[in-house]
Amino acid sequence: MTEFVQKSQFRRLTSRIKFPYFVFAFSIILTIGATFLFYQSARGKDQLRFQSGVNRIRFSMENRLGLYIAFLKAGRGFIESSKDLDHRKFTNFVESLELQKNYFGSQGIGYTKTVRRDGLENLVDRMKSEGFSDFRVFPDPAGDTLQPIVYLEPATESNRQALGFDMASEENRRAAMEQARDTGLAAGTGRVVLFQENGEDRQFGFLIYLPIYENGGSPATVESRRQNLSGFIYSPFRATNFLNEVQQNAGLTDIAIRIYDGSPEDGNLLAQTVNAPENNLGSPLTGSFSTRNEIEIGGRRWLIEYDSLPSFAIQSSANWTPLIFFCGLIFSLLLFGMTYWEASTRAKLQETADDLTESEKKIQGLFEKEQEARRVAETANATKDEFISVVSHELRTPLNAIAGWAQILKSGDLSKSTRELALQKIEKNLRLQTGLVEDLLNYSQLVSSREDLDKSEVDCGEIMDNVYAEIEQAAALKGIVVSKTDELDGQKILGDAEKIRIVFVNLMSNALKFTPAGGQIGIGLKAAEGFVEIVIEDSGRGIDPAFLPQIFDRFSQYDSSTTRIFGGLGLGLAVSKHIVRLHHGSIEAESEGEGKGAKFSVRLPVLRNY
Repeated sequence: MTEFVQKSQFRRLTSRIKFPYFVFAFSIILTIGATFLFYQSARGKDQLRFQSGVNRIRFSMENRLGLYIAFLKAGRGFIESSKDLDHRKFTNFVESLELQKNYFGSQGIGYTKTVRRDGLENLVDRMKSEGFSDFRVFPDPAGDTLQPIVYLEPATESNRQALGFDMASEENRRAAMEQARDTGLAAGTGRVVLFQENGEDRQFGFLIYLPIYENGGSPATVESRRQNLSGFIYSPFRATNFLNEVQQNAGLTDIAIRIYDGSPEDGNLLAQTVNAPENNLGSPLTGSFSTRNEIEIGGRRWLIEYDSLPSFAIQSSANWTPLIFFCGLIFSLLLFGMTYWEASTRAKLQETADDLTESEKKIQGLFEKEQEARRVAETANATKDEFISVVSHELRTPLNAIAGWAQILKSGDLSKSTRELALQKIEKNLRLQTGLVEDLLNYSQLVSSREDLDKSEVDCGEIMDNVYAEIEQAAALKGIVVSKTDELDGQKILGDAEKIRIVFVNLMSNALKFTPAGGQIGIGLKAAEGFVEIVIEDSGRGIDPAFLPQIFDRFSQYDSSTTRIFGGLGLGLAVSKHIVRLHHGSIEAESEGEGKGAKFSVRLPVLRNY
């Protein structure tokens, strides 16, 4: 019981402390919203930072390629302006450019001479005269026009080995040279393996060619360009070195770069930075950024892919997102704790006040109940006193009559008619006295709550006929019309026939007692929903509707003066109600008011449904 009370108090207390939970829920929602906005802002900044880096890399790449084409144009101008070009002059020019310092991605600057097969021997002799004693053109010529390398600076060992190589013998290089020849513009090759690649650090490369025509300038038509082609100035590039230079120049090492010569396929991968991961998943919070763009280099399309690296994610302010959330969560918990403490303290104080108020109400209720019980007891005592007075009067009245007529009979000198009258009066008062005693016995049973029933099948119609026959003569003498109706179809009840008879007698006697001369009394029986219904209706003095709820109570009389006028103890209705309840039935009284008659209805279960 104590545990139940504690749980009830806890639930009552919890129901009053709702505001802290609303505050906590609101602060959590606010924390989540602020965290989300911070994260979105950080992601937006990372996106801008990544895109800015991509733009810097692209600008650096385009700028470096523009510089390379620029020094090739400078080389072409030098060759076109030189009347007797030889190895020494070309070397001086290249050294003046300081390639290793200013153009790290380039392997050098070379010059190819356009020669026909019949002029090949003269070219070889000339090169040997310039100090290249082992100069030869290779591979063996396959066409009429050749493009052998005659100069390539700086004069490294790998570059010296490339001297004499016929670039027109390789399809990729030949296609780029033909494009440059026909357009008069710089042209780049696709992915190639440079002739210089013979060490462990092998990588792909590309070349940029710029055509040189006889008599300088660029002829107006394609045909004239082909006829006047003198050779090419070109530069070979190691693609990875070129890309690393671009990245270092852009100052970005947290973005991986891949260059594809054409579509993004493994066979077209030209170069990639050394820090390019195979699968870039990024940080769980920051994620990864990827994009791609295209640039044109010497008439070729390069596809460039960019991916952010973990080092890029480390710099992201999105990494502060968990801290922002946990700070907000801690603040929410602190705010919840403060508001909960305040609300619980207030709720406990309110509960204490409510308990005091409730106690006061209970005390007041007990006091009122005590007053009501005292009033009821006083009323009951008064009713008992009045009842005892009525009983005394009713018992004494027939006894006095019997005693008086008995004295008359003792005188002996009486006429026959007087003697018969005396006997009739004595018999009448004896019957009256017997009825009073029976009422007292029935009332005694009611008080003791005994259920002493002699149950059997009871025919209510038969009982009604017997009681009707008993009161019919008295009703006729009083000028009252009594009618009866029996609508039962053989239905019977299980009960005590004598007790049921008492109910009929009490209700019909009351109707006869309170119905004036010229009035009417109706007695009826009918079956209704598994019950036998007894209805007794009269046109007598009626009952105040306000008194109907108490009309069946013991010691409760609508007008105690009626017992003096009509006689009787006033217990009939209380006894009748008790008997009906013993038979598991119900009894009701109806009246529209004084002077409008009354109706009593009794419902008793039919035997087969009992």
